[in-house]
Amino acid sequence: MSRKRIAVLMASVDREYQQDFAAGLASAGAKLDVDICIFNSQGHMNVAISTSDAGENRIYDLASLSEFDGIISMPATMGNETAVSKVFETLKGLKGKPHVSIDVVQEGAVTILFDDRISVEEMTEHLITEHGARRIAFVSGPFKSNVAMDRVDACRHALEKHDLVLEDKLLFDGEWTRVGGRRAAEEIIRMGGELPDAVMCGNDDMALSVIECFNEIGILVPQDIAVTGFDALRESVMRGLTTICRPIDRSARKALEILTDWIDGNVPTEKTVTFSTIPIFGDTCGCTETIDHINDKLRALGTERWNMETILTRVSMFSNMMAGVGDETEAREKIRDFVMSWDIKELYLCVDPSICREAVARRDDGPYPDQMLLLYGIRNGKEYTPQYFPVFDLTPSLHDVRKNSSSLVFCPLYYRDRSFGYVAMDLGNGTGFALYPALMLLNGTLMSLYLQTNIKKSAATIERMANHDIMTGLLNRRGYMQLAPAMLQQAREEGKVFALLGADMNHMKDINDRFGHLAGDEAICRMGRALQVVAKKGMIPVHISGDEFLAYGLLDSREEAGSVIPLVNEELKRINREEPWLCDISASFGIFAEVPEEADSIDSFMTQTDREMYADKNRFKYGRRKEDFEKEQNGR
Repeated sequence: MSRKRIAVLMASVDREYQQDFAAGLASAGAKLDVDICIFNSQGHMNVAISTSDAGENRIYDLASLSEFDGIISMPATMGNETAVSKVFETLKGLKGKPHVSIDVVQEGAVTILFDDRISVEEMTEHLITEHGARRIAFVSGPFKSNVAMDRVDACRHALEKHDLVLEDKLLFDGEWTRVGGRRAAEEIIRMGGELPDAVMCGNDDMALSVIECFNEIGILVPQDIAVTGFDALRESVMRGLTTICRPIDRSARKALEILTDWIDGNVPTEKTVTFSTIPIFGDTCGCTETIDHINDKLRALGTERWNMETILTRVSMFSNMMAGVGDETEAREKIRDFVMSWDIKELYLCVDPSICREAVARRDDGPYPDQMLLLYGIRNGKEYTPQYFPVFDLTPSLHDVRKNSSSLVFCPLYYRDRSFGYVAMDLGNGTGFALYPALMLLNGTLMSLYLQTNIKKSAATIERMANHDIMTGLLNRRGYMQLAPAMLQQAREEGKVFALLGADMNHMKDINDRFGHLAGDEAICRMGRALQVVAKKGMIPVHISGDEFLAYGLLDSREEAGSVIPLVNEELKRINREEPWLCDISASFGIFAEVPEEADSIDSFMTQTDREMYADKNRFKYGRRKEDFEKEQNGR
């Protein structure tokens, strides 16, 4: 049987809470032999980071959820309404598909909840009864978030039990971010008067920034004001923050257990699973810090600090190098060096082919083309050759038979509205706090590749426009004067015959006078099309100007030159016969073909060609061919 595959829709997997959930998924996936595909956006969880909602949310369009056995969604991690709406839209039409939702109740899904209310009420009760708090401010997550509002309501409910209220002016939207937390602290300071007794925060990030802001102006925590958080981040516990711990890794394991049973036919009867949360009382509310959670957090924090120092070193090393790639080959080489340095075990850089190659036809204007290009891929030391693959396969190797299960996180790569593609990485050293720097380096590489490719395309277009005639598409006089001398020199050095064909259209004045100059332009274009037949002889056609044409090239012999003019005349007759027009098109020709001597030049060959051509022109003008032409025109 094929291994079960689970799609996970979440945001900001580089943050600690989401990291712990992803790590729990990876661990449980390995034990249950389940493949995990996390579709992750950065959102605007950190408003100091410039991201594009459209660019980030494009990753959710990549997930063809009907192709997965089960789904885990985490709408509460989304930093904006656009992302939440996109996820809900993506989940539409999947009734009956095994689905576990974290934090947010959704129709048809089993929801894993946390009893945040009990712990928040307990924390509020603790501040009131143990520390005498009467006025409490609350820095919440986004007011549109049900999770954030549940925590606010729990605080308000605990206050009401003591005949206290949560004042409207002391409720702040901190957006789940450190920047939002600082703004709330600054607003509290600006209010003046007596400070609240405590500030409760909806997460640790906001709480830490509140404390930092207070400390900067001499407000002491907890002597002057108590501060609490939520999430029990490693940094928070180490700094003695009073906070609340969610068993997030356990919830990840439980989500996979529910899905695997459901996929096997055991439809769950319970629609909600609730986990208890645990208050951790620390220095910031005035309690003596407990040691229970310290050791594990200390070890993790030490590893994290080492990793961050390593990340900063690597970013410094690779930022300039990867942002300056000039072509596809160089891009792959730099990405290989980056991946090896980062010790990423599995990575697939999947790009829109048009950023470095000719565009592949697309069925619609969707976020990704039907065919993606694997620019670089590696798994357990094995590198993949660049290759096209269908976008619905996600990566070229995802459907390969593997000995062990995999956990991959998919992240979008883009600049503003220009999608470059996406990257899929394993949940090892390539993700976590290293993820955002890694994405920025890859984005820089693809941006440079995209710009260099377009510069080269533009330069080639400009060069072609400068060297080619806009009317006929043939090489023009400038192009001819640039290229023909080199071919003449080649013929001289190799002892080959250089042939120069001259062509001057007949009766052009009559065409312009009788039918107008637009018709004259069409006649010139028809002549240009006919002259392209010389390519069969390896010659290059040229539109010199007006009704004058040339063709030049290397021939095997002088005798072969004698077949060129009949070849063009036959093509003219074919066009006149198969594509009848206002009148037939004809031309006078001359050709000169010799192995060039040292003194010969393009001009000397041109002189000889002109002599032959004008002799033919005179024969047309005064001979039988003129009578044939006049008879032919009168008969139309």
